[in-house]
Amino acid sequence: MNETHQALLEFANKIKQSQTMWGLTADEAEEDWVVVDSQEFENTEVLLVWSSQQAAQATCTDEWADYKPTSIPVAEYFDFWLEELGKDGVRIGTDWQDDQHNTEAEMVELARVLVESGVYQDQ
Repeated sequence: MNETHQALLEFANKIKQSQTMWGLTADEAEEDWVVVDSQEFENTEVLLVWSSQQAAQATCTDEWADYKPTSIPVAEYFDFWLEELGKDGVRIGTDWQDDQHNTEAEMVELARVLVESGVYQDQ
């Protein structure tokens, strides 16, 4: 099992009970989500998500001070985010921490782990 897969599995286990991951938005319409440049690929964006509201809130400093944690239910990730952002080549960054090695993966990689770990079960 590679390092990325292990990190995604740990993320999946953290959200298994709540069925929710958290992103950061800057507006009430929840259309301005935090994305960053990939640390691995040029010209590639990474949507950041955290396993808890508290972890997401902890990053709302400096340039992200105006952002707020916003929930993304696992089912919504599969129904909307996976297809819409995946087709644009956007990657997913889990439990991102500034100035450290961070986990980023293709959207479908996280989806696969969520299914394999039993977090997501097609309703």
